Amino acid sequence: MSAVADCDALRPTEVASASLELKAVLPAARQARTFTRECLRLWDEGEELIDAAVLIVCELATNAIRHGAALLLAERGVRHASDSMITLTLALQPDVLHIEVRDGSAVLPVPRAPEHGDDSGRGLVIIAALAESWTSGRDPRGGKWVRARLPRATGADTV
Repeated sequence: MSAVADCDALRPTEVASASLELKAVLPAARQARTFTRECLRLWDEGEELIDAAVLIVCELATNAIRHGAALLLAERGVRHASDSMITLTLALQPDVLHIEVRDGSAVLPVPRAPEHGDDSGRGLVIIAALAESWTSGRDPRGGKWVRARLPRATGADTV
């Protein structure tokens, strides 16, 4: 795991960001969750925002690993994902937390309507329910990004 992060304590008007690059393997989702929780606690965020952010990061990272890395391998005709990476970036602004996950596949995510008994397919539905908004796009240098915005509680919201 390699990480570039500045998780120092913040004043309410400051902006902070942290980034983590991981191999696109399933344990990376757990590492991304832990990284998110630790950064947001260091930034003195409330548990409600932390819990929502951790769940969103888990879904985005898992999608990037399961779908982005697999599609990248198929696009390039490769059998092993040893070089496939994902990048998580957290950007905390005075009113919102931006969450972004990048992977090497240019195939954009498509929300599904999972059936009652389906084991998967709910990730984007969960993200849409928790986030203020989410979007995705192709990176001109290759791959794609998926972003979610979570509003931060203000002093008026917590009273």
